[in-house]
Amino acid sequence: MKFFYLLPLLLLSPYWSYAQPTCAEGESSVIITVQTDQYGYEVSWEVRGIDGTVYGTVDVNTYANNAYYETQVCVPAGECTTFTINDTYGDGLITQQGGFYTLAVDEDTIMVGGNYRFAESTQFNCLPGQACTSAEAVVEDTTYVTTFDDHWYVFKPDSVGIYEVSTCGMNDCATKIWIYDTCEGNGQAEDNSGIIFYDDGQGGCDSSAVVTGVFNPELVYLIRIGDYEDACANDSIGWSITYRGPVVGCMDPSSCNYNPIATVDDGSCLPQGDPNCPDGPDLLVRQDELVSSIYVSQVEADDECLILEGCLQGYGTRDVLRFDTYIENIGETDYYIGEPSFDNDQFTWDNCHNHFHYDGYAEYLMFAEDGTKIPIGYKNGFCVIDLGCTTGSAQFSCGNMGISAGCYDEYWAELECQWIDVTDIPDGNYVFVTRVNWDNAPDALGQVEKDTLNNWAQACIALDRSSGQLQVSVSNDCPTYTDCNGTLYGNVVADCSGECGGTRLMGDLDANGLQQMIDAESYVTRMLGNDIVPTSCNDLNADDKITVYDASLLASCINYGKNHIHTGEGSHDHCNFPGGRLNINDTTTLSILDIDFDAQFIDIGIRNPSALINAYQFRVEGVNIMSVENLVDEASFPINPYNNIVEGMVVGISYQDSMIVRSDVTQPLCRIHFNMITTEDFICIKEVIDVVNQNIEQTITVLEDECFAVVIDAVEQPLNASRIKVMPNPFRSQTQIFFNNPDLSPHNLEILDWNGKVVRSYAGFRDNSIIVERGQLPTGIYVYRLSNRHGAVHGKLSIQ
Repeated sequence: MKFFYLLPLLLLSPYWSYAQPTCAEGESSVIITVQTDQYGYEVSWEVRGIDGTVYGTVDVNTYANNAYYETQVCVPAGECTTFTINDTYGDGLITQQGGFYTLAVDEDTIMVGGNYRFAESTQFNCLPGQACTSAEAVVEDTTYVTTFDDHWYVFKPDSVGIYEVSTCGMNDCATKIWIYDTCEGNGQAEDNSGIIFYDDGQGGCDSSAVVTGVFNPELVYLIRIGDYEDACANDSIGWSITYRGPVVGCMDPSSCNYNPIATVDDGSCLPQGDPNCPDGPDLLVRQDELVSSIYVSQVEADDECLILEGCLQGYGTRDVLRFDTYIENIGETDYYIGEPSFDNDQFTWDNCHNHFHYDGYAEYLMFAEDGTKIPIGYKNGFCVIDLGCTTGSAQFSCGNMGISAGCYDEYWAELECQWIDVTDIPDGNYVFVTRVNWDNAPDALGQVEKDTLNNWAQACIALDRSSGQLQVSVSNDCPTYTDCNGTLYGNVVADCSGECGGTRLMGDLDANGLQQMIDAESYVTRMLGNDIVPTSCNDLNADDKITVYDASLLASCINYGKNHIHTGEGSHDHCNFPGGRLNINDTTTLSILDIDFDAQFIDIGIRNPSALINAYQFRVEGVNIMSVENLVDEASFPINPYNNIVEGMVVGISYQDSMIVRSDVTQPLCRIHFNMITTEDFICIKEVIDVVNQNIEQTITVLEDECFAVVIDAVEQPLNASRIKVMPNPFRSQTQIFFNNPDLSPHNLEILDWNGKVVRSYAGFRDNSIIVERGQLPTGIYVYRLSNRHGAVHGKLSIQ
C-alpha cells in the first residue's frame, strides 16, 4: 500500500520528508525510491561524483517486478553529483503500469520520473560551471579564468560571424577546448565525441588550444575549458572569446567562387569559366595515419544503438580493429556540405552521438586476398568539420559542415565506432580500405573533386588467433586494391552468384531482378515443402540453413530498405546481406500449455520478457498435424501460421511490422490441431529452430514443459467419422486417410463408385493412416468405407 499513498503526495508537493538514518557529518543524504513496473529487472541506477567516484549503484536483474524499493546513499556535502537511472529495453518505468522513481537530497524531492526511455540523469549540488547543465554565461571580447578543470560556460552570439575561443598566450600548460550544442549525452569525455568544435593543442598555438569558426546566433554554444592529462596543476586556465568579424566573400550563388557562409560581399565574385576560377576541392585520406594507428581492442556490446547502426556485428565481447581517419582538403576551394536538418535527406540525427551525421561520408571495407568483399563494412556518418588547418582558415562546424581548403578533419581511433568488428572473421590475410566520397558526388555547391584516387587508403592486415588471443600484423606494403574488373580502387564487385558486376540480388528467389515480398513468402512455403537448399544467393545469414529467419531478414529489407532510421538510433541498412545476428540478451521460452486429447489440439505458449517477437519456427513430435491456429491477439499479430504434416514443423511470421507483445509470463502462441497420435509415450516440442525479435535478430531459445505424457488408453476404439481426416480431398494422384488406431488393430478399407461397386479394397492394415492411389480411376465422386471389428464409417472422396 506504500505506493498508492506515496505517488499522489509526490505529485502534489515538491517536498517529501523521509524517515531515514543520518549520514555522517559533512555528507548529504540521497534517497532513491523506485516503484517498478512489470519489468523491474530492466532497471539500474548509479550515483556518481564529479570526479568519477561511484557512491551507490543498483545493477540490472536486481529489482523484482511490481515492487517498491527505497535506498539511501551518502555523498560528500556540496559535491557535484549525478544520478542516472537506466532501462535496458528503452521504455523506462512505465507509468501506465504504476512505475515511477523519485530522487530526494537532504529531504528535498528534486526529481520525480518514469517514462524516460533508455536513461535519464539529474545533477545536484553542482556549482556554476561544474556541469554542462549549470554552465556559466559568458560574453564576447572578454577574458576568463577557470577555477577548476573542465569548467563549463554557455555563450550565445548576437550575430553571425567568425569567433575565436582561445587559451593562447595565457597559460604555461597544455590546454583543451570542447564546444557542444547540447548537454544531452555530453559529459567529461576527453576526446571529440559529440562536439561541434574541438582543439587539443593543434590549433597553431604551441600546446595551447584555439578554436576558430563561424558561430550562429540561432544556436547556444556550450564551451568546456580543460587541460591535457592534468597538465594545469592548479586548474586555473585563462581563456577568451573574441569576435573576429563577419564572413567576407563572394555572395553571388552563380559565381564560381561563391561562398555560401559569407555575410559581407567583398566584390570578389568571378563568372563561371573565368580563368581565375579556383579548380575545386580535393579530399585526401592519409594512408600513413591509417596504417600507423591500427591496433586491436575489445568492446562490450551492451549498447543496442551501436549494433543497430552497424558499428558492431553482434553482442557480447567483440574484437575490433581501431584506427584513425584523417581527411584533408588539399584543393583550392572549400568542400561544402551545409547545414544539417531533418528535412535534408543527406543527414540523419544520431542519438548515439547527439548530433546530425552526414550519411556515407566515410566507409570502411575489408576484402579477402582473392578480392571477395567481407560482409562487415560500415559507413560511418561523421560530423564533418574543420578540426585543424595547415594553410587555410577554419570555419566549419557541425552546425554548418564542410572542410575548408587547407584544413582537415580527424577522427581518432579511441572514439566510439572508429573501428571495424572482426570478431567473426577467420584468421587470414585481408586488405582493409577506408574511403571518403568514393563516388565523387558533388558537394552542396555542385563542385566535384579534382581527384578521387586519393580518396582511398588501405592497409594489409593479418589476423592470427593461434596464441589464444587475436594478434594483428599491419603493413602498407601490399598491392593496391583493384576491383574484379581490374580498376584501381574500383567499385565493381561480384554478385552473390560470383559474376563480376552481376546484378543478382540475395533473396531474389524467383530471379526476376527484384527483392519482393513474394520472395519472402516463398522462403516459408518452399522450406516447408523441402524445396529449397542453401546457396550463396538465398542463405541470407550465411548459416548453411534456410529457416524462417531468412524470410524475416528479406521482409525487413523490403519494408525498410537501405537507409532506415529507428527512433532514438541512427540509420542503417536492412539489406546488407549476408547479415543477421544472435541477440544474447533476449531469451524466448516455448512450452506446451495444454493438450486436449478428445478435441485433438495442443496449445503452445511463449514467454518473451525482453523483446517483441516477429517470427518463430519449431517442430513437434508425437502427432500428425492437421492445421495451426494463431492464439496471439489479432490486433498486434494478425497472422496465419504455416505447418508441415510430415516433419511436424510450425512456422509463424509477420511480413509487415506486427509483433507479439512482450510478456514476462507465458502467453498463448498457437493451437496445433492434430488427427492422430503417433507415439505411445510423450508428445513434445522437439526443437526450436528460430525465434526472431523486433530488430530482426535471432533470440536465445529455451524449452520449458515441452513434453506431455500420452494419456489415451491404448485399446481399440469404435470408429468415429468426425475424427477421420482425408487429405487432400479432392485429389489428383493420391490421398491419405487418417484415423485413430492407438493399439494398431487391423482395419479394412473399400473404395466404392457412385453406383456402389467396390473399385478398390485394402484389408488387415494396422497403421494410423492409409494412402489411396488414384491409379486408373476416372474423375468423379467416390465413397470410402473404413471398418474394424466394432463397425464401419463412410465418407466421400473426390477425384479431379
